[in-house]
Amino acid sequence: MKVYIADEAGFCFGVKRALNLIARLNEKNQNVQIFGQLIHNRTVLKNLEKKGIGYIESLEELDPGKKLVIRTHGIPKDVESELRKQNIDILDATCPFVKKIHRIVEKIDGKKIRVVIVGDGNHPEVIAAKSYAPGADVINSVAEAEKIKKSKTIGVVAQTTLNSDFFKKIVPVLLDNAEKIEIHNTICHATRIRQKAIKKLAPQVDFVIVVGGKRSSNTRKLFEIALEKNPNTFLIEKSSDLYNLDFIDRVSFFKSVGITAGASTPPDEIEKIKGFFNNLENIEKEIKNGRTKRNFQH
Repeated sequence: MKVYIADEAGFCFGVKRALNLIARLNEKNQNVQIFGQLIHNRTVLKNLEKKGIGYIESLEELDPGKKLVIRTHGIPKDVESELRKQNIDILDATCPFVKKIHRIVEKIDGKKIRVVIVGDGNHPEVIAAKSYAPGADVINSVAEAEKIKKSKTIGVVAQTTLNSDFFKKIVPVLLDNAEKIEIHNTICHATRIRQKAIKKLAPQVDFVIVVGGKRSSNTRKLFEIALEKNPNTFLIEKSSDLYNLDFIDRVSFFKSVGITAGASTPPDEIEKIKGFFNNLENIEKEIKNGRTKRNFQH
């Protein structure tokens, strides 16, 4: 089987930066805790836990004896203010592109302009961004955009991992509800080029594998985009999910596979998946000879 990797896949700048910051602290034997899940990838989180680096979800869980690392998605403004008020030792690993949204949202709100954030209102990145303009509207569909209250001016930003094509659909709808609109395309460069790469690759192969955390917004968007271009698209969290006879039976007759990965997927997972398909025939024989069957979800 021919194996193709999308031109852009896996770790992005923000994830690499955060992991490097934590690695430096670990090298110094510094006790570390993370506010929220650093990134949405269970493999990476488990590796951090093995090193004694866990995460907390609230201020009540805070251990003042440990250095606190703020996750890549950021935290609400009031929570960060409280931490600094308590003189907690903080290392801010928020992705710089996410911090940029905070500044833009705060600036728009300061001008008394209606703020609209396009993205998932339940995602930690969007929750943090909204805290810089508490009255902001969060929308994630054309229908929600149509219901935005008419205003003289609307300032709109996007979740960094938003589908670029979706953002292009939303903006004209918002324009119907305003005399003027300030558009800030805050979808990060890594997201754009990964989406562009899978759009190109997906139609050229027999099937597609998208690997990344189930809670990862950018991974989900890659899956949705690939699925539009190729109905034979599968979403997995890690390479071991592939070791399943039902799945193998579905894809073994294909001649080519395209692989892409979310921005928080480690590069070694991509290599393991590549190796799996390069050695698919032998792996199938091994599984049929008694290896444990694992569940697989399409």
